[in-house]
Amino acid sequence: MTFKFIRINRSIFLVKKICRTLKVSRSGFYSWLSRPESKRSIDNKMLKSRIRELYFEHGQMAGSPMITADLQAEERFSKVSRTRVARKMKDMGLQCKTVRKFVVTTDSSHNEPAAPNLLNCHFKYPDRTRFGQQISRT
Repeated sequence: MTFKFIRINRSIFLVKKICRTLKVSRSGFYSWLSRPESKRSIDNKMLKSRIRELYFEHGQMAGSPMITADLQAEERFSKVSRTRVARKMKDMGLQCKTVRKFVVTTDSSHNEPAAPNLLNCHFKYPDRTRFGQQISRT
């Protein structure tokens, strides 16, 4: 992480000053630059891209257990664990969308009136064919 910061900001500041401020050696930074990318890093990039593909294939409705099962079905990712997939999904900001089940809260099987007529109002509708006419109370 420190070396990445130095690589990004070396066009703005001197490498010597950044290394001194962050208390790392310049030789360590330059040897890090010349090192090839690690196998684990390459695997993580491939895993992240495959997780993103599966996540959008499932319409953003898949969590880590479902994605792990899909990955384990593939030979390349057969040994990936659910916790690793969950960690990568969290790092990428991928979260399963939840849809709440529709619950009926109305009980229509009763003989009670809809609401009591507390004001005892009876409305008269003069002409139902014309729009914009006001309803008068009797």
